[in-house]
Amino acid sequence: MKIDVSTVLLAILCIIPGLFAQRSRNLVFPRSFVEQGASAELGELVALGVSTHGLLILFGSFILLALGLCHCFQPLYFFHMIDSWPVKGWAASYPTEAAALGTCYVFLSFAVSHWLGLAYGMWRGKAPITTFALRRAVWLQKLGITGLLGEKPIIYEILSANVAEDGTEYTVFIELEMKDQLGFYAGQLSQFAIVRDEEPHKPIYLIDASYRRTLADDYEPLQGDGVLLDLADAAQVFVKQVAP
Repeated sequence: MKIDVSTVLLAILCIIPGLFAQRSRNLVFPRSFVEQGASAELGELVALGVSTHGLLILFGSFILLALGLCHCFQPLYFFHMIDSWPVKGWAASYPTEAAALGTCYVFLSFAVSHWLGLAYGMWRGKAPITTFALRRAVWLQKLGITGLLGEKPIIYEILSANVAEDGTEYTVFIELEMKDQLGFYAGQLSQFAIVRDEEPHKPIYLIDASYRRTLADDYEPLQGDGVLLDLADAAQVFVKQVAP
């Protein structure tokens, strides 16, 4: 089997860092359920990977500028030194050191892409610049465009805890009236599944949960750490967010 070295390098330098960034982004922002083709998926991975290298280059350039100013008040001093460095000749003379430096850079790009994905997820969830621009654009509001449509499922919007002005999260409490007169459950929301809106089965996990058979009964605490319920079995769901 013939291995294309250029393809392998492209995957290591662009696609794999993008994969790290995409997975870390999905930890803080739900992945879109819209079907994407192979080209769109590959394009997103490459864009995230290239962004990682771009940030590393910008950060390295800033350090060189600062060192040049501190060393001899010439910001481009170290840039000129790098330009005069015979990279090809040095790499050919010291292949082991060159391979070690390249490997360190690759692993560094993986780490940076992970944090880039987290920042991208938080940025995508808030979209501060776009939201601010839409709020200021009066002519768009006159056309009926007042905000971003978004791709998050309704269950994510409803059950996600709000954030107070000081940065602390609200506490989400839920009461469920079960179908077929199977009683009521209430408790603090701990976890919930992020699925498509059209998917009927939406598991949620309540802690400090209580149960009552009818409206006339009092709630009785349930034994155990929590209770796992399916919203498909609920006739009504009451949600209340309590400020910290």
